[in-house]
Amino acid sequence: MSNIISSDELGIDLILLNGKIITLDPWGTIAEAVAVRDGRIVKVGSTDEIKCLAGSRTRVIDLRGKTLLPGFIDSHEHCISKGLQADWVNCATPPMKSIDDIIKALAEKAAEKKEGEWIIGTWFDDTKLRENRFPTKHDLDRASTEHPIYLGRAGGHNAVANSLALKIAGISRDTPQPAGSRIEKDESGEPTGRLDELAAMNLVRGKIPSPSPEEATRIMVENWPRLEEELLSWGLTTIHEAHIKAPEALAYQKLLRQGKLRLRVGLMLDGMAPYKGYATSDLSRQGLCTGFGWSDKLRVIGVKLGVDGAMGSKTAYLNEPYEDEPDNVGISRVTLEELTEEIVKCHEAGLRVCIHAIGDRAIDMALDSLEEATKRKDWRDHRHRIEHAGLVWENQLEKMRRLGVHVSASIGFCYPIGDSHLEALGEWRMKGYYPMKSFRKYGIVAGGNSDGFGSNWAITGIYGCVTRKTLKGHILSKEEAIPVIDAIKVYTLNGAYLEGMEKEKGTIEPGKLADMIVLDKDVLTIDPDEIIDLKVLMTIIGGEIVYRRTE
Repeated sequence: MSNIISSDELGIDLILLNGKIITLDPWGTIAEAVAVRDGRIVKVGSTDEIKCLAGSRTRVIDLRGKTLLPGFIDSHEHCISKGLQADWVNCATPPMKSIDDIIKALAEKAAEKKEGEWIIGTWFDDTKLRENRFPTKHDLDRASTEHPIYLGRAGGHNAVANSLALKIAGISRDTPQPAGSRIEKDESGEPTGRLDELAAMNLVRGKIPSPSPEEATRIMVENWPRLEEELLSWGLTTIHEAHIKAPEALAYQKLLRQGKLRLRVGLMLDGMAPYKGYATSDLSRQGLCTGFGWSDKLRVIGVKLGVDGAMGSKTAYLNEPYEDEPDNVGISRVTLEELTEEIVKCHEAGLRVCIHAIGDRAIDMALDSLEEATKRKDWRDHRHRIEHAGLVWENQLEKMRRLGVHVSASIGFCYPIGDSHLEALGEWRMKGYYPMKSFRKYGIVAGGNSDGFGSNWAITGIYGCVTRKTLKGHILSKEEAIPVIDAIKVYTLNGAYLEGMEKEKGTIEPGKLADMIVLDKDVLTIDPDEIIDLKVLMTIIGGEIVYRRTE
């Protein structure tokens, strides 16, 4: 009897050969070929070593010298909820260039609606509009006085309502300021229509008719394939979904059961500070801790909490005022006591916290609360996270290292909206702006995200890591740039580490999930300025080709 195993008996499903394979393994191996079986990597090596493993049923792909990377992991996005926005007006720039453009688009939508029906606009960015200002209720009244209008700013921390929407919400000159938010009022005390942060925004949003949880789940499932296709075309193989409520979680589970979920998704469930969610009490009551899930496609990676707002709208919470607003240090949506209570509950229950904190003062609050939590219970490998971490100083880096806190850094902001951050913070604060090199220096694992801004998220973020360039060509603290290979790790291995899955994905090594992408150019050798134009030719998840560029 022969002991020789035939190629068919090896059962290799997929082989990719004749490529430049950046494995990101601990030895920095650059290989030529990789073999996959049952969704996992079996062997990595030279073309000659790997091609002999092919059997009669093996799919063999000649990479023709193209570059193969581990699949990209974006560690903070809000994807599936976009399925609920099909009837909303896209007010992003592009296509909008001015407030007049926005008004025209909202008016066109109003013309399609019955009198009294709500008009929702989204993703305007005042810093990119010709007028360089927020619209007001008077601007929106030009679109319609017969329909209530709610216009959300990019990032989700600010909005504008027209006069009818303010009236329906009961917002007037006599309305007190909600805790942790702001209703902007003019010199005479009248509301301008601008609403900053959740408590103020929710006064209007709470009046907008919304689908039932069951209907919302159905709509998100129905619209997911279109959204997912774009993410796959950007080379994303895993996303971390921030601030998930029940309909979103149910939608993902339904997609998984129906075999329609190709991406891998890590869920950050809805926490109580300041969202008034119930993840902490519900999960701890049931004895469920971070890591539980339904398959290697869907799992819970933590609980989302929040402290402050955003830089571009000047609601991120700072220790020093904004550059051109000497009385404005931003907004804290919670008290230190509230934040600490919630973080301690999570820590003691074995739940990882993912804390939205952008400004340096918000980061101080988050770290103070985390320090108190770590005193209460010894949990060495908690991997609690700061989400965004937009303005970080050396003393905070030292504290992060001491507490074992890591970061989901929104370095993807640098290119598309970094110019507005430079204007808001001033050049003197740029040394602390998403300090990727300093994170690495202090041993803080930093994953990368774009939080919905721009496009081609991971590639845009890698470009920001390497060049620190904005859309207008400004360089935001060149000394915080990192080498290309480390920038790739931000969106691969580091993202896997943040969710506790670095042994399963993030590198191209035997035994790991076969999540890989093919690029049109060699990211290691091209001019760094060309990174922004890189294209993904192929995306592979679990050994299955889920996207292939047809151009």
